[in-house]
Amino acid sequence: MSDSPLHFLRAGPPPPKVCLLPDALFFTRAIPIAAETPAADVASQVELALESLAPFPVAQLYYGYYYPPGASAALVFAAYRRRVTAEQSDLWNEADLVLPTFAALLGAPLAAGTTLILTHSDSLTALHAAAEGPVQIFTTPFAPATDDVPAHEAALAAAKVELLRVVGGSTNVLDLATLPVAQAAARDGDFTFVAGEITSRLPAVIAADLDVRDKAALLARRRGFARDVMFWRVAVGCVLALLFMGLGEISLGAARATWQKVRLTQLSAQRPTVEKIMNAQALATRIEDLSTKRLLPMEMISVVAAKIPGTIRFSRVVTDAKDLERVTIDARTDNSGEITLFKTALEALPEVSHAEISGQRNAPGSPTTTFTLTTTFKAGAVKPAATAAP
Repeated sequence: MSDSPLHFLRAGPPPPKVCLLPDALFFTRAIPIAAETPAADVASQVELALESLAPFPVAQLYYGYYYPPGASAALVFAAYRRRVTAEQSDLWNEADLVLPTFAALLGAPLAAGTTLILTHSDSLTALHAAAEGPVQIFTTPFAPATDDVPAHEAALAAAKVELLRVVGGSTNVLDLATLPVAQAAARDGDFTFVAGEITSRLPAVIAADLDVRDKAALLARRRGFARDVMFWRVAVGCVLALLFMGLGEISLGAARATWQKVRLTQLSAQRPTVEKIMNAQALATRIEDLSTKRLLPMEMISVVAAKIPGTIRFSRVVTDAKDLERVTIDARTDNSGEITLFKTALEALPEVSHAEISGQRNAPGSPTTTFTLTTTFKAGAVKPAATAAP
């Protein structure tokens, strides 16, 4: 049966990429450190100690140190760079941590007098937890395995006995069957190693000091990692913000739809009452118009007639109650030039909005010209005769 699609979630993050170097490449020393020394000063003291102890300049060494907070001494380990092969260093570019194999177990909680034995293909390493000071490291070369298995096992057992004799003071010996293996850590930057029954946990700050790679390259790598983490968090924050905005928009849309439904329900319930009110208002407005506004044909004719030039005569006057401000007059004249003068004179009146001449024609064999004059007055400009201004 295939694994569950959520297996990768239950499995958690993958273990970090760790490069464990042979212990035989490194020499170790314990360097006293004054209490409450700042971390930056500890690194400087380690470099000064290496300059006095190592036969090579510090620039030609791969080194690291183990200094847990509050310790009275730091365990320093270093290797000559030329002893590290190009194949080994090529693996470092993608590694999260590069350190000696024994350094992976420095975070294990060991009681005083406990000795761990690591078996490499060509060497043995002993980690001894002393009563005072840091863990002591002892490394001895050992011949690789041969076809004579019994002889090899006997020689290996004798080498371990001799190594424990050199260590001295071992009250509890743990011969680890496997070398340390990196595990997925609980927090970013921390490292966890398991070797047999021993578990070693190295916080990110301590692990950074254990890394033996070039310190300038490590600093640039850490800055790049911090920048990438920042960009990643910003990207995740933007995605979450967009997600929350989308959820908020959906919630607002649902609330808006509910509000619209309630509003339409209220409008439907109120529509009969509103229509009744609007009809009553329209009726009241119509009654008011009929009581306060009325057609004034004589008054409009009087205004128009006041501007009649010489020969123009009215033959018919038409008004409409639907348009209280307009009067249409059919007229005739023996002088067609007076028509334009008449129109201009009417439009000059303050009461007139505009005047329009239409249907202008001459009777056959007669000098008489007939036309229709439509005059539109401004609203309220024509007053009833009884209230007109003198």
